[in-house]
Amino acid sequence: MIEQTNAETNLAAPSGGVELAALLDGWASVGHGTLPRRLAHSLRRAVQAGVLPAGWRLPPERQLAGELAVSRATITDALDELRREGLVTSTQGRGTFVAGGATPSRVGTRVADHLSGGRGIDLATGNPPDLSHLPPIAVDMSMLTAEGGGPGMYAIGLPAMRQAVADLYCRGGFTGSPRVTQAEQIHVTSGAHQAVSLLVATLVGRGGAVALGHFNYPGIFDILDGCEARPVSVRTDRAGMLPESLEQVIVDEHPTALYFQSGAHNPTGRVTPLGRLRAIAEIVDRHGIAVIEDNTLAPLTFSSGLPVGASSLPTMHDLCRTATVASVGSLSKACWAGLRIGWICAPEPLIERTMYHRLALDLGPSAPSQVLAMGLIPHLDDIAAERRRRLEHVVGFAVEHMSSTIPEATVDVPQGGCVLWTEFPVADTGPLVQLARRHGVQIAPGSISVPGRVPGPFVRISVDRPVDLVHEGLDRLGRAWREFSAASPRVTG
Repeated sequence: MIEQTNAETNLAAPSGGVELAALLDGWASVGHGTLPRRLAHSLRRAVQAGVLPAGWRLPPERQLAGELAVSRATITDALDELRREGLVTSTQGRGTFVAGGATPSRVGTRVADHLSGGRGIDLATGNPPDLSHLPPIAVDMSMLTAEGGGPGMYAIGLPAMRQAVADLYCRGGFTGSPRVTQAEQIHVTSGAHQAVSLLVATLVGRGGAVALGHFNYPGIFDILDGCEARPVSVRTDRAGMLPESLEQVIVDEHPTALYFQSGAHNPTGRVTPLGRLRAIAEIVDRHGIAVIEDNTLAPLTFSSGLPVGASSLPTMHDLCRTATVASVGSLSKACWAGLRIGWICAPEPLIERTMYHRLALDLGPSAPSQVLAMGLIPHLDDIAAERRRRLEHVVGFAVEHMSSTIPEATVDVPQGGCVLWTEFPVADTGPLVQLARRHGVQIAPGSISVPGRVPGPFVRISVDRPVDLVHEGLDRLGRAWREFSAASPRVTG
């Protein structure tokens, strides 16, 4: 398990995961006055909003100056202003802390840091940019009452929607191999993120452990923080999770569940081969731990990621014989994230348990979104095929353009999805990400995809955009990289 805390490492990420440079994105253009005054203004807002909790240690001034691409004097002047106001305190040899002693519960901020928007071209978030790949769907008010039944508020989904998703599994295709599924085995959620969160809360609970691949979906770490559960990291290679490492983690850390992504992996874009899947399934069967199987990107797996002659990917549900497998699906990546429609497919007793966890927070998914989704479900195979066609085109272009624009970077060619998991010859890409923002392009540091937000050489670039926008965004990243490497000539050595 790789775990670092703010107190131990003095990195810009406290327990719970605030990445300060990302949090302050756009600070130089907010407010008025000198650069130090604007930085102090942004820091003050973060402290007063409670995003930077009392007792939290700021990064060293030199480190923060590098991450924000400003002089150390700018940092010192900004902190002096906050020190005079009593918002931060500094102690020789210990550092600068947000004033106060109590530390609130952990709150994950990885997704918030990189969904908060910003100026320039957004190559950080990976969602369909428009709805041009969708067929025309109309909904009138009579459909809402006809499909909803009474008030239309059902905690785990409209009966008709649950049946539609169950039928989707029965016929296979979008959801993988056909499998007999009843409506009672479906819980309709507000996206896959909520589905995973409900499963972690139900299966793991506070203080429990979840095994997962070392590089992973940033949101899973926010979910674990919110549920006060802990990640235990399984080593990976280019084929995915290493079975021997998973076995050792289960023996040493006793996780209650395994979080596993089937299909194109977020963020690496790799697909776990069938032989590796079988080995992992055998291990979880033998140890009796539950599997939270995230199939969100499975429908967007390219032909290069499928077994020879197969039309869909095998899943952990197909391969596990005794372990409980809860499958998570979503329309966000194939259709449109704004629908906020996902689901859990699991044994009926588990579905009922997730319902009670949901009712503590909200009373059910949107009826209009479900009715819209029911209009799309019959077309999902065609919709996914069109999405794959578009993504393969733009991904191919982006990989080729990166090789000519930034030849020093190593791009892991994805087998599905829209993310280029890219390695730069640096120890920490955080400062490069900040400099790229100043050049007008948003990308995400690889640190949001690992336990402890440990800095590293990777960045996450989403190219699910029109080709001309991707072209310009990568050109801006290239200019940022050349400026960065010119200021730090050792990075290319």
